[in-house]
Amino acid sequence: MPVVPQELVQRAGVALEHLGPAVSFAEREAVEIVSTLVRRIHIPSNDTSPPGLVEANTRDPWDESGKYGLAYIYFCVPLLVVAGLLRYYHLFTDKIRTALHQEEVQKSSTTSSPATDYELSVLNTDKSTNKFFPRDGPIPSLPKTQSSVSSVGFINKCVALFRFVFYRPVRQFNIRKGWRPLVFPSFSVSIIVLAAFALGFLYCFVPQPLFWESIAFGSPPIAIRSGMMAVALLPWIVALSMKANLITLVTGIGHERLNVLHRWAAYLCLALSIIHTVPFYITPVWEKGARHVFESLFSKEGFYAYGTGIAALVPLGFLCVHSLEPIRHRMYELFVALHVPVAIVFLGMMFWHCHNYLTSWHYLISTAGIWLLSYFMRLFYLNWTNPFRMAWLIGDEAAVTIMPENAIKITIPTQMKWRPGQYVYLRMPGISVFENHPFTVASLCSDDFPSEYGEGYRDMVLVFRPFGGFTNKVLNSALEHGPWHTYRAFVDGPYGGMQRRIEAFDDVVLIAGGSGITAIISQLLSLIKKMRDGKAVTRKVHVIWALKRPETMEWFREELRICREYAPPDSVECQFYITTAKRNQGGQIVSAKTPTRPVSLYFHDKVNDAFQNIADHRVSGISSKRHSALIRDEAQGDPEKEQELRAENEDAITALPQAHLVPVNRGHLAPPGLTQSPNSSNPDLLCPAPRSIATRRQDRNLSLDISQAIHAGTGAINPDIAHNALSPTVADAPADQPVGGFDFGFPSTPTEFQKNLMRFAFLPAAVKKKDGWSTEYGRPDIPYTLRELSKGFGRRTCVFVCGPPGMRVAVSQTVAELQRSVWSDSGRDEIFLHAENYAI
Repeated sequence: MPVVPQELVQRAGVALEHLGPAVSFAEREAVEIVSTLVRRIHIPSNDTSPPGLVEANTRDPWDESGKYGLAYIYFCVPLLVVAGLLRYYHLFTDKIRTALHQEEVQKSSTTSSPATDYELSVLNTDKSTNKFFPRDGPIPSLPKTQSSVSSVGFINKCVALFRFVFYRPVRQFNIRKGWRPLVFPSFSVSIIVLAAFALGFLYCFVPQPLFWESIAFGSPPIAIRSGMMAVALLPWIVALSMKANLITLVTGIGHERLNVLHRWAAYLCLALSIIHTVPFYITPVWEKGARHVFESLFSKEGFYAYGTGIAALVPLGFLCVHSLEPIRHRMYELFVALHVPVAIVFLGMMFWHCHNYLTSWHYLISTAGIWLLSYFMRLFYLNWTNPFRMAWLIGDEAAVTIMPENAIKITIPTQMKWRPGQYVYLRMPGISVFENHPFTVASLCSDDFPSEYGEGYRDMVLVFRPFGGFTNKVLNSALEHGPWHTYRAFVDGPYGGMQRRIEAFDDVVLIAGGSGITAIISQLLSLIKKMRDGKAVTRKVHVIWALKRPETMEWFREELRICREYAPPDSVECQFYITTAKRNQGGQIVSAKTPTRPVSLYFHDKVNDAFQNIADHRVSGISSKRHSALIRDEAQGDPEKEQELRAENEDAITALPQAHLVPVNRGHLAPPGLTQSPNSSNPDLLCPAPRSIATRRQDRNLSLDISQAIHAGTGAINPDIAHNALSPTVADAPADQPVGGFDFGFPSTPTEFQKNLMRFAFLPAAVKKKDGWSTEYGRPDIPYTLRELSKGFGRRTCVFVCGPPGMRVAVSQTVAELQRSVWSDSGRDEIFLHAENYAI
């Protein structure tokens, strides 16, 4: 064993002698720090305490400041209860009305047909339950479709007053031309948000005092109040953000509508957090030694006294800033990727910052519990998490089809269930691994529409226009791989939809703009099915669809055919509006050069009659059929294949008439000595050499050569062969006259009337048929149409709209005004509005 030097032994002894006092000193320091922390939380006072400390412990003691967190509990819970009660009241009354109607239908079915000797089936009265010749007894009374619970006048008038106020949208403001407009939430959301901000600010600044005489007496009261209210908002913020959440289960309001409240609650939380932070920074400026008081609470050298608060405030500020609409719109995928991870960091920093002071962890633990519960609930909304389905872990199979106007149709045979008007989030790893976007389901989940994929499957159809990002990737992939390529589809949903039973309303008005028809068509199919089964109170359905081009109707050609052929007689009216034609206010057509002088309609009527004659006598399916030469080329001499292709061509669904327009050839006079060819024109010249109107009208006839138009193959004039197809008279026209198009005697700069005329010259004119189906050109006058329809509304009416913001605003304003009729007319109980939007 080595010998330890005596010197080392002596040094060790000296160290041990000094170790005891050092440990004792460290213990005393630790006890002092702990006692300082305890005093910081609850500073004791006695008879000799200064007046400021006594005030701090008696007037607004720190240990009772947890009560401020209850402010938003008392604010949100009543709103939740009222919304839930109103939802279940409407669901109950809707169910009662449909049940009463179904009972009446079943009872009347046994006596609806009189004896054969008295049967008069050809009369229009055979649609009524009041027969001319009942078998015995008195004449049957009208069917009972109104329950006493749903006909309480006081409740109906209160609901109408609420809708009269809150159905009105808030106007958007255009700050500068070219900038995105400033869009506000709906009026009801705005009222809730303003009330929440007012509550928070008043609760912070009205109670006095805002600061104590010294920081040594405790933290500033204004900071404690705002901090507790900010923490108390966190459970509501998380609950309002989740796709599957308890608030939706109680109120029936989809998360896409709750999301706007989620954002504004987060903005309020940030405002309260800033109010909580500022006093701790300005107090050292006012009071000497305040910073030393803060730093004395921490024993770790170099530790910043405000570190935990900054660690929580920074991620909260980032979450609020990058969720602003302009930033979110520009970098949406980045927003989706970062939002949840940063929110998790924020919640963790809040646990660290709050340190279980007062009741802070009660709210934080509730926030974490709501978050986890919502994710667990969401497992039941995914198509790949059910082990009893074929899609478990691998998703469903999907096919992509390109339709007219470059629209995309995705067909997903699935075992999921959905209601009309609901939407799903779609992820297709074969196109984009991380992108997940919402799309409205356009098909009906019903046994009447089984899928060929297998028993228990239904075809989930998603129709949308490609704009950019994911939708454009779907279009490019479909063009690259062709129609036979399939993809794996991971579906999350369904969510949203109208919570009311649409079949419980006497009248239903469905309004769609463009691709908004996807939310309308499934509602229409479901309603017609229930009307045929006697399960719907509805007696009249009005459909208004505004679309840019008639080819868009091909998206739902089969669905529209079903509605037209299988709906009960005179129960469905459809109005289609081709919106690229423009209608002036007051119904008058004006010239672009003289907008104050109306144009005579005599010439308009003559030209329209000529075009209507062409439309009535042409074959509408020419443009959609394959040419015989193409069939022979594809068959390559195989007679059986050629016969099969011809049969297929005959059976194909023909498209609606295509609109092919003749471009106006703006010719000009050739220089002297130079002959102008028929196709030579100067595109830079806006008008030809001036000629009198009388001369131009004599040179051109207004009649059209119908045979030449049909020979062109499209039912209109083909611009490529327009010169060759002209009659000899036109072909031999002088060189100083523009050719290649028809000259109607107009000036070269087209007026608004000319543009509409040339654009829709070869489309059928607006003719309202006897069955109520019509097509018009121009934008629909929504307020006028709704007011006219309201004259025939029954006791209860539902207006369902899905379209661009301008259409939703017009419908909302009009329906709000129509609530007056509920007060004035005792026979009218309700006019309900459902507007499909996303976080408006």
